[in-house]
Amino acid sequence: MDLTPDEFDDLVGAYALDACEPDEVEAMERYVAANRDAAAEVERLRVVASGIGAAGASRPPVALLERLLTSAAERVSPLPADEALQRETDRFDAFLATLDERDLGAPTENGLTVRELVQHVEAVDRAFLAAADDPTVAYIGPDEVAAITASDLPGRVDESFTETVTRFRRTREVLAGLRARLPADRRVAGYGRDNTLVVRAFETWTHHEDACRALGRDVRLPDAEVMRTMAELAMKSLPLALAVRGTTQPGRTARLVLEGAGGGEWFVPCAPGETPSSSADVVVRASVVDWCRRFADRIDADEVGISVDGDADLARELISAANVFAGL
Repeated sequence: MDLTPDEFDDLVGAYALDACEPDEVEAMERYVAANRDAAAEVERLRVVASGIGAAGASRPPVALLERLLTSAAERVSPLPADEALQRETDRFDAFLATLDERDLGAPTENGLTVRELVQHVEAVDRAFLAAADDPTVAYIGPDEVAAITASDLPGRVDESFTETVTRFRRTREVLAGLRARLPADRRVAGYGRDNTLVVRAFETWTHHEDACRALGRDVRLPDAEVMRTMAELAMKSLPLALAVRGTTQPGRTARLVLEGAGGGEWFVPCAPGETPSSSADVVVRASVVDWCRRFADRIDADEVGISVDGDADLARELISAANVFAGL
């Protein structure tokens, strides 16, 4: 049977205690697998039940156990920054090879055509390369990216797409070598050396998805290790993002649990420069893909599916701030 929300509410208590009939267990497993909020509610009730020894239950329901084991299996380690960038470069390059002239004029999320989007990615790559050799370049952020794009693209109007792709490949090859060429503590346009490469991987993934959506193509996710690498950057940036928005909360800590392939768990201070506490003021659970798309400003704050334990206002501030550093 397929459950309605009301039927789920009627059964969830018994399910959390492993007290359902076999046909009810099967229906609940299907429902929980398809509904993130329902899975979070089952997990919450299991914690409560185990804490009070309810009904003597000591074994989690099958669906919950499988969910927890799957989550653990999906938690991979981040990659070296240059490897993460190379994997996204290879995926994007393979996608570019499938395009023909009819695809290039399609408008994308940020108003650029597919052709212009590739030119934009290469132009910003080039700006970071120039900054790597010029320590006086203080910062390349959203405003600077927009200015670089507006300045560079008009000169590319008559360029063939083959020329654009060739130039992108050459620039990206040099960019990927920054990790080997620069010392680990070297900053590039306001970013740490490795963070620079992850930022470029992030933008490559984001614009790859932009182009796929513009063309009605299937959107395929990066490797789990790449997603974890990007999620790490998003979490490192969160205290500063709060500061940019003017919503820091000194002395407070958030625990972020990102689920899915490449997810993980982070204790994040709610102000820059602070050490997080092991006792969180709020626990936020979300999809790692949703969170990274929010970081890239590709979904609105209210589109991020979350469950929250603790300070709901703080959770909203975190999600609202997540896209502060997103550019085009």
